Amino acid sequence: MRNVIILYGLIFLAACTGRQEHARQTFLLKGNLAFDKDQLEQALHYYNEAIGADSTFKVAYYNKALTLVKMDKPYEAIQTYNDLLQVDPNYAMGLYNRANLYIDVNQYFSALEDLNELDEVWKDSAHLYFTKGLVNTKLKRYEEAIKEFNHSIELGENNALALVNLGNIYYYLNDYDSAQLYLEKGLRADNTQANAFNTKGLIALKTNNFDAAFDNFNKALKIEPRNAWFLNNKGYAFLQVNQLDSAEYMINSSLKIDPYNAWVYRNKGLLEVKKDNLPKAMEMLERAYKMDKTIDNIVLDLATTYKMAGKIEKACELLKETENLPESVLTFKQANCL
Repeated sequence: MRNVIILYGLIFLAACTGRQEHARQTFLLKGNLAFDKDQLEQALHYYNEAIGADSTFKVAYYNKALTLVKMDKPYEAIQTYNDLLQVDPNYAMGLYNRANLYIDVNQYFSALEDLNELDEVWKDSAHLYFTKGLVNTKLKRYEEAIKEFNHSIELGENNALALVNLGNIYYYLNDYDSAQLYLEKGLRADNTQANAFNTKGLIALKTNNFDAAFDNFNKALKIEPRNAWFLNNKGYAFLQVNQLDSAEYMINSSLKIDPYNAWVYRNKGLLEVKKDNLPKAMEMLERAYKMDKTIDNIVLDLATTYKMAGKIEKACELLKETENLPESVLTFKQANCL
């Protein structure tokens, strides 16, 4: 969860300020005290009371949204930012925080709309361009993401994170030399960037340098031992060297932490293929395919498994419905389905 800083309104308790001002500031103060004590339900109650006293009280909306984020209620927090922005459409931190919540719930176009609203007022903010880089990466708009991350670096903040994210993009673009360059720059700026080690491990796997892959995954996991992606990637590395027990342990550990990652089901499917459990392999690979059709080689892995199980018609049907087949899949199709 992102760090949150609640806001404190100016408290005027003199009689001349009026009953409404007294009520809203009193409820705000009580809400902030409860928030500081991690009494989140109580804080939420007081912020609602403050809003009830004054429906235009922007600070109360803002702090209520932060409370809902801390309570892991992103959609309710988004609605609260909606209410705040009805009161003040130009409330910059409201737009920025709502954009980050949209990222958290995978509503990337909505996030980009909010961030674009900040272009003029935050034109010198590295954080703005860094966040726009993240969104464009999620949307696979890699050239735009590269531009945004470079802009963030030029402004002198988030350098390590931006450099690592640039490395990740070049990895996605299969430009491994550029990826390594930026990842190393990121690690020189901050050697605790676990994601940099993870991507270096993935690059090592691409070149069958398994010692380097394990070394980098271990470094990533030393920093973030419960990162589901890192565990899954190390599991995949064990698969590549046929250490199936270790692969299964890592993949299952990843699945327990994050059961919504399509890649872990891909890896479980590949594991079951190696264990010659084809029904389970098909189940896992089909699940991965339904969750994310862009996973590396997922179509070929699934089609090949269908063929191994004697279901060549099913493999050909899968290839028939899939567009823009890579060369390896076209070769399979020509050999088995024409």
